[in-house]
Amino acid sequence: MQYLRRIPYSSLEFRLALVSFLLNISVEASSIFLPLRAKDIGASNLDVGLIAATYGMAYFVSSFIFGRLSDMHGRIAFIRWGLALTAVAYVFQILAPGPMTLLASRGAVGFCLGVSAAAFMAYVYEAGERVGSFASYGSLGFLAGAVIAAATRDYEALVIASAVTSALAFVLAFTLKEELVNRIRVAVFPIDIMWTNRRIYLAFLLRHMGATAVWSVFPLYLSGIGASKLMIAIIDGINVGGQFITMQLIQHFNPARLITYGLIASVIVFAVYGLATNYLQLIPVQILLAIAWSCLFVGALNFLLEKN
Repeated sequence: MQYLRRIPYSSLEFRLALVSFLLNISVEASSIFLPLRAKDIGASNLDVGLIAATYGMAYFVSSFIFGRLSDMHGRIAFIRWGLALTAVAYVFQILAPGPMTLLASRGAVGFCLGVSAAAFMAYVYEAGERVGSFASYGSLGFLAGAVIAAATRDYEALVIASAVTSALAFVLAFTLKEELVNRIRVAVFPIDIMWTNRRIYLAFLLRHMGATAVWSVFPLYLSGIGASKLMIAIIDGINVGGQFITMQLIQHFNPARLITYGLIASVIVFAVYGLATNYLQLIPVQILLAIAWSCLFVGALNFLLEKN
């Protein structure tokens, strides 16, 4: 926290940190009780998985398309439009009366988030800011979202909070200026880049496939082993709070080693998840999860941005 006090409030780094913080509050607050909400409005287990898959696929397609366009045409327009559209998309999530409309609204949220996501990350790197610190501010936003969820435990209120924080991030994005860097044309499918970084992409993909399968039903799993909504939010908050601390500490480490450590720790975490019989047993596991994800995420980001 001493590092945060050294950031001038008028600096670019502080503004980027605040945009990331607000945006990640919105992501966490709207999703932490989403599987429980889906069940409440009649979703089956398959429906819950499809809702998560639709969100993820929409996010992937959008970030792939608009990340490429931002490489060619600049970042700021995509950052601003993505934040604005995300704020609107959250409103439709409140109005979803059934599983399929919730699926459609989550797909819209994922797509709108993807418009700004890749452009924002690249903007941070081009501005010369430290990616590890930037990522940690996002985790701090996740922690704030978990705290809000623990305090309210009301789905509609949390989605409204998501819309408001996204709108605030959109307003703050107008204080950012386009970085003067050379723009490049990027192939629709950059095969050379994919092949060169295949080991990183494949390892990250496989780990994230497993993780997403867990997170899609994690609140339902916790509820099934005795956790209340308050404890679900606290257990999630331990993970994201740990990420904030860890990412501050590891940003200067060797990226390749961080990736290796993150993958090994992830294997341990998900194996232990399968053995838990009470939600209290998962509290120390969440600390290891925070370290695992921080190492993998910061390591992969730094490696890819430095090498490409």
